[in-house]
Amino acid sequence: MAPIVRPYISPKERAQNRARWIRIAYWTAVTIPVLVGLTMVGYSDQAPAWLRAFTVNLDALFGFPVLWLIKLIAA
Repeated sequence: MAPIVRPYISPKERAQNRARWIRIAYWTAVTIPVLVGLTMVGYSDQAPAWLRAFTVNLDALFGFPVLWLIKLIAA
């Protein structure tokens, strides 16, 4: 049986892969919770009209996941 030979990955490629994973982790850990928080505040009665309209449009873009979460918490 022939030995398994792994492809060579240059240090530059390793750095690019590491940077890509850091960007993904940042997006997941920071950006998504901020958007969810913004939409939850936007659904409140005290939010200005422009924020409510923006929130509904943003939430509709993704299929209303925040509205579903709010209904789940309220139940």
